[in-house]
Amino acid sequence: MAGCDGLMFNERDFQMKLAVSLLAKGTYDDVEVEYYIPNSVAKGAGYEWSSDLRLDLVVRKGAEYVPVELKYPTRRVMTDIIRFGKVLPGVEIVKNQGAQDIVMYNFWKDVRRVEIVRSLFPKAVKGGLSVMLTNDDYYLRGPRPGTICSAFSLADGRSAVTGTLAWAGSPRTAADKPPFTLGGKYSVAWHNTSIDNQSFYYTIITI
Repeated sequence: MAGCDGLMFNERDFQMKLAVSLLAKGTYDDVEVEYYIPNSVAKGAGYEWSSDLRLDLVVRKGAEYVPVELKYPTRRVMTDIIRFGKVLPGVEIVKNQGAQDIVMYNFWKDVRRVEIVRSLFPKAVKGGLSVMLTNDDYYLRGPRPGTICSAFSLADGRSAVTGTLAWAGSPRTAADKPPFTLGGKYSVAWHNTSIDNQSFYYTIITI
């Protein structure tokens, strides 16, 4: 991420560029995207959601695997781009996504999903990563204490994140987003980088 030389349009673009980059290193035997685990299998390990479990990336070397979950929430960026040798001025490269409360929930949900995968396949899955890359500094500050989504804060320096994470009260956003319990204990640290002269931040949780 620190060496990325061009803005990515969306999370799928991030996913594919990272997969290609990892394969190009020649270090790994395979990198798969949208790695599918049926809900019926995941439920047996305490998976709290009704959807199937699809991992953004799974990196393999020999018989060892590492799942990688990605988040790419953005604020709007307008810039010039070159297409077929012609400059196109003022193009919206990344959109303003908002919904920070849901993004934070889904980030920690990704951590929980990787925990479940490790418990299902303890011999093969040696660890995992949950990664966020963003140009929205809201995530570094985090929500105010006591707000409905404060349990899911990604504020820089937050430590000892563990146990049950739940919404405060009964907001409408929680209707299909149940509380869940983290088995590990995690800390959040953000790093700065620049992509195409735009300020970005990234954090990586190791599971």
